[in-house]
Amino acid sequence: MAQRREPGVLVLAQELSSSIEKHVEDREYSPTYLISEIGGKLSRVLIAGVLDQIENRGSEEDPFYTARVIDPNNDYYYLQAGQYNPEGAVALSKLEVGVPVLCVGKVRARTPEDSERTYVSVQPESIRAVTMNEVNHWAIRACDGLMLRIKATKTFDDEDAFGKLKLNDREIDGMKLSKDFYQTVALENYQALLYNCLTRLAGGEIESPEGDFTAEFKPAGDGVETTPEVETPKKDKPKTEVKTKEVTETKKSEDNESKVIALIRKMDEGDGIYYDDLSIAISMEGVDGPMLDEVLDSLTDQGLIYQPRFNHYKEA
Repeated sequence: MAQRREPGVLVLAQELSSSIEKHVEDREYSPTYLISEIGGKLSRVLIAGVLDQIENRGSEEDPFYTARVIDPNNDYYYLQAGQYNPEGAVALSKLEVGVPVLCVGKVRARTPEDSERTYVSVQPESIRAVTMNEVNHWAIRACDGLMLRIKATKTFDDEDAFGKLKLNDREIDGMKLSKDFYQTVALENYQALLYNCLTRLAGGEIESPEGDFTAEFKPAGDGVETTPEVETPKKDKPKTEVKTKEVTETKKSEDNESKVIALIRKMDEGDGIYYDDLSIAISMEGVDGPMLDEVLDSLTDQGLIYQPRFNHYKEA
């Protein structure tokens, strides 16, 4: 059976750097996951920001690159690539300080013997220069994921409210693991992170939010009390409405397949397009990792694409 590739999770630097607990599943080829305080289950991540520092601490013959990327909330990711990650090292060597980047990489956590502090870094598998618009688009989607994990943490003990979030199996597993690993979590820190990041993206001033910030806004009112609306009994949705919804979902799926096919055709230089490069490019079209995996499976089943080699995709 083919090994299922881990999706790239969008995560801000502050949440990633606090993800110090490790988890390995009881199955063959299980990666080492880092579990965040609010339920992020992290093995491969998709991160973005501005390349702030880069240095070759090795030699020309045996390079070892370290780099630092500033995310949209002004927090830091730390990247490392050496002899065991030659593709990442080559990619880093071609970049200049100050450029916005998107990066797919594996997470690593290390606790030195003489220290109680755990250092979290990313080993880049694919990294490329992009525009700030692409970084900002990534940041909005990263905030969506952060907001979902905040809600899941708050409602974990409320079966009905938690169920309404419609988390997938991976997200539910991450939440359960975080509850096992972290007995207490300062959720207000992540609410402040969400508030600050969205405020910066909107170009506003950073102030402390009043109460628990959820990123859900109430419509502005005029301060005048209004008579509450009388709730009327709900009627079953007409069958035509249900059919319309099914048609819409089918069309959306077909649109995503068309986007993926078009990107493979555009970016393939002869040997097929690498999964990570495809994942980064298609994320700008609003297609996330799990959705991309479904589309690739569907296109493969239809005989429209194939893998000339592992994790490379080519139009049939």
